[in-house]
Amino acid sequence: MVQTTLAYKQMPAEVTDQLRQVFGWLLWGVEVALIARLIWVGGRLGWEFFRPPPGPPAAPAEVARVLVSWIFATVAWPIAGSLLMDLAL
Repeated sequence: MVQTTLAYKQMPAEVTDQLRQVFGWLLWGVEVALIARLIWVGGRLGWEFFRPPPGPPAAPAEVARVLVSWIFATVAWPIAGSLLMDLAL
């Protein structure tokens, strides 16, 4: 039986601290953009409530898209961080 061992070394603290800071800034930027988009879609939803469009309203689907994007962004940050910081080959 062949046994393989994955040898890796930890990145220096100077690098990982900077990566954590950059990832934190990116996540905050994405979250601010998603909050702005959610506010925009909420306003559009209110507008469509008082002035219905001729077809089906698009705002409820956009709310769902924003929330799913938010979940993906929140989940992707720790995964990317762990891959870049813990498995530096």
